[in-house]
Amino acid sequence: MKKFFKSLLYFFNFKEETSYMTIAELKAFNLHQVKIEKQKKFRAYISEINEKYKKMRKRERNSLRRVS
Repeated sequence: MKKFFKSLLYFFNFKEETSYMTIAELKAFNLHQVKIEKQKKFRAYISEINEKYKKMRKRERNSLRRVS
């Protein structure tokens, strides 16, 4: 209930600030967003490769133990 009243007060006291970006700032912002997305995809790709490698290593360790 307390959160409801705080959000209600925030809603009525909210002053909207609009800050317009220049074209150069907008391009830089978009490039930054694209860069972040590429980094996320790259990290996911590397994580996938690491998981495959871990599975291979685990199989190798299990097969070595059986032989010994």
